Amino acid sequence: MTTRRRMPEPAPELRALGGAIRHLRRERELSQEALAFAADIHPKHLSEIERANKDPRATTVVRLADALGVTVAELYDLSEGDGGKTPTRSADGP
Repeated sequence: MTTRRRMPEPAPELRALGGAIRHLRRERELSQEALAFAADIHPKHLSEIERANKDPRATTVVRLADALGVTVAELYDLSEGDGGKTPTRSADGP
């Protein structure tokens, strides 16, 4: 009989970040493939980040934020549940 190893529960911060990325991606009507292409990462890696199975490097978070049209700070603010505000960049810049 084989026993399955239980994966450790992902850190709440990773779940929140992945949820924020997924929320913004869906709000912008982007597929995982489209966002991954825009951020220059593999779609499977994006899927792992959204499900909190991978802890993305800082450079990956920067590329995802850029591809989503938000700053890294706005992305983390959304992941912390800042009252439901959805970050958007103004036409004048960041």
